[in-house]
Amino acid sequence: MTRSGKAVHHTAVYRTLEALTAVGLTHAVRGPGATRYGITGAPHHHTVCQRCGHVAALASRHLTGAVGGIEELTGLRPDSSGSLLVFGRCSGCIG
Repeated sequence: MTRSGKAVHHTAVYRTLEALTAVGLTHAVRGPGATRYGITGAPHHHTVCQRCGHVAALASRHLTGAVGGIEELTGLRPDSSGSLLVFGRCSGCIG
């Protein structure tokens, strides 16, 4: 919006993102710092660094076994819209 030269208040942007998330067009990743939003597409998960706040997408196929084990461990069957957030420290913050 800034590039188009039109002034838009940040409150309007966040309300729009929340509305898009509520209807499933975007998803929110909450971690340290600001909430990040992404376009909902192929199911995926995220890693979140608890120190610097870096967020990275992780394809579902990499966690198929872990997600499948959730039902076995808890009785909850994750659906295709579910996502895991894996918190820890990124390689830049470990070293």
